[in-house]
Amino acid sequence: EEFLAACETDGVRAKRIAVDYASHSAQVELLREELDALLAPIAPREAAVPFLSTVTGEWVEGPELDGGYWFRNLRRTVELERATRTLLDQGFGVFIESSPHPVLTVGLQETVEDAGREAAVLGSLRRNEG
Repeated sequence: EEFLAACETDGVRAKRIAVDYASHSAQVELLREELDALLAPIAPREAAVPFLSTVTGEWVEGPELDGGYWFRNLRRTVELERATRTLLDQGFGVFIESSPHPVLTVGLQETVEDAGREAAVLGSLRRNEG
């Protein structure tokens, strides 16, 4: 509460997220058994669309996107900058964040600018806007 109040005083946008663990941290280990059980039915197939993983930083074919992959996705550090630079280096110039609140577009744009490239960075959705 003190941190949120300090942010508000300083004009920094901050929001409490209603979760009982911190994604991409060691706290996720507490959920491993539950997630293993919940994700076990996932049966991935060949990807119809090219997919660059922010977990591995490499292109994936699809079958490796099983429950274990998605656990690692939640547990490990997200390599968004590395993946963005890989895509920029391979000639990609349009980045679309598909989420209810496109908070990553700022980081994507900063990476594009730092790389000295030009690219379109867009959000596709806005919470409560249909």
